[in-house]
Amino acid sequence: MRRPPVRLEASWEMVGWGVATGAAVVVGLAAEVLWTAHRPLPSFPDLDPSGTIGAALDGAPVVVAAIGDSTLTGPGLPTPQQIWLWQALERVGSARPIAVRSFAAGGSRLADAARRIDDALALRPDVVVVAVGSNDALHGTPTAAIERQLDALLRRLLDGAPVVAVANVGDLGNIPRVPQPLRSLLPARSRTVRAVIEDVIGRHERAVLLDVTPADETLRDGSVFVADRFHPGPRGHAAWAEVALPGLRAAFALLPDAGVVAADRRR
Repeated sequence: MRRPPVRLEASWEMVGWGVATGAAVVVGLAAEVLWTAHRPLPSFPDLDPSGTIGAALDGAPVVVAAIGDSTLTGPGLPTPQQIWLWQALERVGSARPIAVRSFAAGGSRLADAARRIDDALALRPDVVVVAVGSNDALHGTPTAAIERQLDALLRRLLDGAPVVAVANVGDLGNIPRVPQPLRSLLPARSRTVRAVIEDVIGRHERAVLLDVTPADETLRDGSVFVADRFHPGPRGHAAWAEVALPGLRAAFALLPDAGVVAADRRR
C-alpha cells in the first residue's frame, strides 16, 4: 500500500463515508489529506521478492505470481526476503521449489492490478497471490467499483491459473502517518472494504482468503512502522506472514498435484 499521490478529491470521498459534514469540516479534512501526503518524511523504493525458494528440492517449481501494492514490495525493509509473502512461502511446506515472480508496484489500486494480469498469466502460474485494495480504501474508490473490479480480476486470473490467493485489508487506522480526524474514519472504511473483498472471494471456488486481520494488534504499535510512518517494517511483515500462512497452505493444497504440500518441517 505504498503511498501514492493524494488528491484533494479524497477529502470529498470521505464525506461520502458519512462522517464529514459541513463546509468547515470538508476544508479541514482536505488540509489533513494534503498534510499527510506532503509531510517531510523519508520515502523508500519498492523491493522485488522475485526468486526461488527451496532451489535444492526436486521437481519442477511451483510458480507463484504476485500482483498488488506495496504490501508486496516492502518499502523500508532491509531485504526482499523479509516481505511477508516470501516468509510465508518459506514455511508453506512445499515438496518442490517455489519460483516467485512479483508484478506488484507501490501505490497500486485494483485498476492498476488488472493491467498486470496478462503478464502474470504469461508465466502459467500455479498460484496467483493478490494483495490490493488498501489504496482503493484510502482514496475512496466506491465500494461498488471495488466489488466489480475485484470480481473481474478474479475471473480473469482463474481463467488462467488453478488457484488465486487473495489478501483482505487490515485496519488502516493503524497507520501512524495519518492524523486525526482522518484516522478515525479508517477503521469503518477498512471493515467495509474488507467485507466486499471477502464476499467476492467467496463467489469463486478456487479463490482462497489470506486473512491478515489477526495481525492488526501487532500493527497498532506505531514502532512497527518504518521511518515513513506508512509502511510496516520487519515485525509487521513477520506478523502478516504468520497469519497468511494457513491461507497459503490451503491454496497449495488445491493444486492438482497432490504431492505439492508436505508437512512443515519447521514445526
